[in-house]
Amino acid sequence: MIHVAENPMKMTMTRQPLPDPNLAARRLDFAESISSRNASTQLSVRVPDIRCAACSLAIERLLSGMPDVTRVATNLADKRVVVDFTAGDAFDFVGAIEGLGYTVLPDRLNLAQAALQQERKSMLARLGVAGIGMMQVMMFALAGYLTGAGDLEPAYEGLMRWASLAVATPIALYSAMPFHQGALRDVRNRHLGMDIPISLAILAAYGLSLVNTILHADVVYFDSVCMFAFLLLIGRYVELGSRQKYQLSQNLNDHLLPAAVQLLVAGEPGPYVSVKAVPVGARVKIGADQVIPVDGIVVGGQASVNEAAFTGESVPVSKVVSSLVLAGSRLVDGELQIECTTAYEDFVLTRISVLFRESSLYKPRFALLADQIAGYFVGFILLVTIGSALFWLNAGSDQWFSIALAVLVVSCPCALSLATPVAYTVAIAALRNYGVVIRNGGFLERLAAIDDIVFDKTGTLTTGALQLGAVELLAPGMNRNQAVDIAAALERGTLHPIAKAFVGGASLVAENIHVSAGEGVSGHVDGRYYRLGKPNFAAGRPMPPPPAAGMWILLAAEAPLAWLQLIDEPRPEAVDVVAGLLKQGCSVGLLSGDAAAEGRRIAVLLGITDITTDVAPAAKVADVQRRQALGARLLMVGDGINDAAAMASAHTSIAISPADVVVQEAADATLLTNSLSSLPVLLRFSKQVRRIIRQNVGWAIAYNLCVIPLAVAGLLQPWMAALGMSLSSLLVVFNANRLREVRGSWK
Repeated sequence: MIHVAENPMKMTMTRQPLPDPNLAARRLDFAESISSRNASTQLSVRVPDIRCAACSLAIERLLSGMPDVTRVATNLADKRVVVDFTAGDAFDFVGAIEGLGYTVLPDRLNLAQAALQQERKSMLARLGVAGIGMMQVMMFALAGYLTGAGDLEPAYEGLMRWASLAVATPIALYSAMPFHQGALRDVRNRHLGMDIPISLAILAAYGLSLVNTILHADVVYFDSVCMFAFLLLIGRYVELGSRQKYQLSQNLNDHLLPAAVQLLVAGEPGPYVSVKAVPVGARVKIGADQVIPVDGIVVGGQASVNEAAFTGESVPVSKVVSSLVLAGSRLVDGELQIECTTAYEDFVLTRISVLFRESSLYKPRFALLADQIAGYFVGFILLVTIGSALFWLNAGSDQWFSIALAVLVVSCPCALSLATPVAYTVAIAALRNYGVVIRNGGFLERLAAIDDIVFDKTGTLTTGALQLGAVELLAPGMNRNQAVDIAAALERGTLHPIAKAFVGGASLVAENIHVSAGEGVSGHVDGRYYRLGKPNFAAGRPMPPPPAAGMWILLAAEAPLAWLQLIDEPRPEAVDVVAGLLKQGCSVGLLSGDAAAEGRRIAVLLGITDITTDVAPAAKVADVQRRQALGARLLMVGDGINDAAAMASAHTSIAISPADVVVQEAADATLLTNSLSSLPVLLRFSKQVRRIIRQNVGWAIAYNLCVIPLAVAGLLQPWMAALGMSLSSLLVVFNANRLREVRGSWK
């Protein structure tokens, strides 16, 4: 479960000292869990003892009340706690969490996985004891069930009870120990967690059965105790398995990259260094079936590379000299020499991991609702349990204790706590495997509600692979080659897609280059000042239309020099993608800074009727805001710097890779596939996520509303209650796992 607290008040408190005497060693262990984030520091740790919303809230309330804390976020699905703070020692927060009775581990995959493996072994041992014991106790109880109360020989009945006591004792005290530890911690921290009613039910049933066995009283509940523990442990074990999968998905670097890599020195094998310490400019050699350990450029060899870790596409991509490669890709065949061009912190895989982990800390609206309900529900359970016991006891029923046990167990809101975070975590992991990286955790929730989609044109709806077409000269003495060479020199200093149309031009050098976003570029070439871009910008005055339809830019100095035509065609998949989005009931529009004629040409080809062209970046923002002011829930899709402000203003936004870093930072999600094909699928998937979360929350609430009256009425046996609670939790987990794969096509 995820909750974010923004530190509404500052509290003065005594911070808990760390119990570990070897503080220096622990600081070294936690070093990678501490990072700088703009003007603050972030601590990310694993807390494997978090079981429910009450645990999360207890930690959040404590940490958010400490000085200098700006944000606290917890994720119940992967047992992670993140603290953002502006000053102080990160270990104060570690100590504070441990002071609540929780175990704190560094946020590293190997440690988290080791902790999970140890927890799995411990859980299996407890589950094994509970399972074998349950079967044995049921055999002891079977004779009584078959013959009826009072029909067995007293001596034989006493023997069965003492044998049941012997078997049930390790189950109640050993197998159920995680519930008792959690309940004790909750009581000590003065909050009502879900372990409290479970522990109370087991201990009360076992305690009363022990007393009745000693006193030779009529009723014992050893079979219920054993079934409680066994069924509840099964639920926890399944949840543990799901958590292990999520953790593998979250830390992509540790999961996909080798720990060390051998460098090439003068073309020969050199020393091994940590993949995190490979310097920019270093070279490595990679063979078939090996993972590329760095972001870089191919300087030798040829190979087929599987980039499914980024794009979700399993078809290998051919890589030759000068090709870009990404860390985490795998060679299918061939051999490559790669020069590292990026530090580890800036690997695409590293950035994806950071975004993935950050997005998992988002708490959707349904999760907030579940937290609010679950926070009060345990107290309600205890009151209903006491009331039921008193009512039936006053009515003279000898089943009062059994009814109270059933109420206590059946109504625990475990399913409600798991309903949203598990679904959301599974969905985010599935999208990453599909080639979609979410930067903002609220993306899926907002995407499911959109009804209006606006596309940029160049590089988004079109290929962005601009080619130079016709050149119309306007000045005497200017020839085609001169005009093209000057334009090429100016564009080499930009990252705009237009620059790609002038690759291979003459080696003129432009100086004092200035980019006017959405307008064009200016600079000096051979001492003369030139402007290139939109006609009015380049000429410095209104210009007549270009010589023909299409996309034209103007080269000017003191006067207009030449018109240059740029040819850009729609993406092959764009027609079907637009049709698919329209079929889903969305309005589709084009919002472009290009000339009206070219914008209309592309829009007509794609079946788009809502066309806005010839707008500057500020006007794009205004158009987005205008649409949203009219009630539209708008998705903005773009790829250029001139789209960034509009994307940041939209209800939600998607960047098409390879987008500029600025654009990726502004967007809520990035499509790594450099294709629009996944957009209709993504839209349907977001609605599926919303539907499954609603199903989970609805089921969890409906389950409690239905079973509590049945339990209070005495219509449920304690073992039925334990089974129902376990099945309700498993149901939401299994329902959420339906999101493990993103299926469908853009048609």
